[in-house]
Amino acid sequence: MDAVSGKEQELSDIELCYKAMGLSFSDNPDQVEKTYRKLKEEYSKSVRSTDLAVRATAQENLKQVEELFATITGSLIYKDYAREYEKYTSLKAEKRAERRQKQPPPAVTQSHRNCPYCNRPIASTLKVCIYCHGRIMTPMEELTAKLFSTRNLIIAAIAALLVISAIALMSNPELLKR
Repeated sequence: MDAVSGKEQELSDIELCYKAMGLSFSDNPDQVEKTYRKLKEEYSKSVRSTDLAVRATAQENLKQVEELFATITGSLIYKDYAREYEKYTSLKAEKRAERRQKQPPPAVTQSHRNCPYCNRPIASTLKVCIYCHGRIMTPMEELTAKLFSTRNLIIAAIAALLVISAIALMSNPELLKR
């Protein structure tokens, strides 16, 4: 029964030390050390104060913080938790490294391209060049523009008229006799 009350007393003391430093009992060792460094830095600045009362209070607080930290880090509970936390962080880092190795490298996207008219770099999402105001077309739009240009349409219309005329003359040879 004495051993149980001793463990409960140690747990209670450690829990009070956590609360005195502004921590919760579930905070990880990194958080405990970070808070300790922050408090130590804060009180170390106050120790250099020109006011003697502030300096004395800061020295006392600094001593208390160091004692609280020593009590927390010296406890078996903290050491066990720190060991488990270290295993957890190393396992997490290993898993993260495995995921990075499995993932293919990110595709390099080109955010700029050169204008086909003035050859200046422009954003790849633009439809009109900001420098020469030339229309930027997709490959399909370029093909369509080349096929259905005014020149090609006129040539196609003339060819169609010639073919229709030839068919009409072939089917009605009497048209030629007139």
